[in-house]
Amino acid sequence: MDIYYTSDTHSYVYPEDYTGTGAKNMGYMAAASQFRPGSLVIDGGDLLQGSPLLRFEMKTGIKDHLAIRAFNAANLDIYVPGNHDFDYGYEGVKNLREKLNADFICANLIDLRGLIKPQRWTVIERDCLKVFVTGVVTDYVNVWDRDKLDGLEIADCFQSAAEAYKDSLNLDADFRICVYHGGFGQISEGELNENIGSRLAEIGFDLLLTAHQHRVIQPHTEGRSLVLQAGSKAEHFAHIRLEKGKKPEAEIISADFAHPLTPALEALKESDSTRADVAAFLKKEVGFISGELEDSGRIESFVHGSSLADFINDLQLSLSDADISAAALVNKPVSLKDRVTMLDLLSAYPFSNTLTVLKINALMLKQALERSAEFVDYADGKLIESPYFSPEKDERYNCDFFRGLAYTFDLSRPHGDRVVKMEHKGIDLLKHSSKELKIVLNSYRASGTGGYDCYRGLEVVSVISTEIQDALISKFESDSPVRVPEKTEYRVLF
Repeated sequence: MDIYYTSDTHSYVYPEDYTGTGAKNMGYMAAASQFRPGSLVIDGGDLLQGSPLLRFEMKTGIKDHLAIRAFNAANLDIYVPGNHDFDYGYEGVKNLREKLNADFICANLIDLRGLIKPQRWTVIERDCLKVFVTGVVTDYVNVWDRDKLDGLEIADCFQSAAEAYKDSLNLDADFRICVYHGGFGQISEGELNENIGSRLAEIGFDLLLTAHQHRVIQPHTEGRSLVLQAGSKAEHFAHIRLEKGKKPEAEIISADFAHPLTPALEALKESDSTRADVAAFLKKEVGFISGELEDSGRIESFVHGSSLADFINDLQLSLSDADISAAALVNKPVSLKDRVTMLDLLSAYPFSNTLTVLKINALMLKQALERSAEFVDYADGKLIESPYFSPEKDERYNCDFFRGLAYTFDLSRPHGDRVVKMEHKGIDLLKHSSKELKIVLNSYRASGTGGYDCYRGLEVVSVISTEIQDALISKFESDSPVRVPEKTEYRVLF
């Protein structure tokens, strides 16, 4: 039996990243056209977030998402939801479940309303083989999307996977597979855990297909399982070969945009009436700038600051009654200048986040700054991105820039002790650790993820339901020419 596996496609359907730079080896159509007909096709989740295509669909009320239709055209057999598939609440998951032709497998998803009816596992009998497949999503969904889980519960994924494996022992299966929307490098919050792939690999599944971290992890044996991860945006996919009496074999393959589409996917492409609309939507001019909102480079912006980060922080402050703000920038630096299109804005801020205001004292605030200060090290006479900041995944988006503070990092000092200046309106917060302030930050960061444990358990002052993307668009549409903000009083010593 041949199995093809993708995950974290994020509604990238066509071989393009919407930057106008031509076709790329990516997108579900390009990947799925390389699947052998009659194979078992599995996806590990995170369809409902990411691409400008999905942004267009959500804003125009399109529920029959092109990515879902591409999955159906590729004869997807099994879908295991990812954390972002819960971003739109119960109705978003329900719509996904109803529109997909695939089995919707999630052993740790509890449907309290009884309308989604997720399966805990399934058995596929094909090519003279009997294959058991279960799936679980990281229970950290309870942290990120806790306000969107009305009608749903996410149970402990390790326990749920172990119980499913126990069920499989009574089914005389030739192979047992667990699809895990999570990865490796465990992070914990109380009883909740993110990225427990190493623990799941000890249960006994023949195959553990992981996701979530957007990493390409070549097939290898860990614990009792063959494990792998196939990246994101359908830039890669896994091909697995099962043969009775032999150990599973697997490889990671790159998508090839030059590969001919299957008839079904070609028909979908030809019938897609939204492609021109999406292109027009992205080309729409939303405003212009008197100057440039810069993100000059990953290290450069860290050292010298970023007017783009200052602008986003000022916007967040204007939407709240907070004293200070924290905002991050994307992995691949984007600057905005002159006339700004919808695509420019969505590239500079691709996250579908709302805002949360927390009450924080200066001691906890210093911990947040210390986390961001870890992003760059000074070693052997040069500045480098720290290998310790996010060793499992590129997470520049977890390095925050602050506004409403005058602050200084000293990279000659060790991690955790680099903040040498932290002032608010002339008050030395390093000397007044009990001083309380209000900080506004995106909903993702407010959950404490990304290494910002200091935010967990803090008093929530307010929740602002406006999406930051919408606020940015409104700002440009109503206040152009947008002006470049004054620079934050920020220094880095090394």
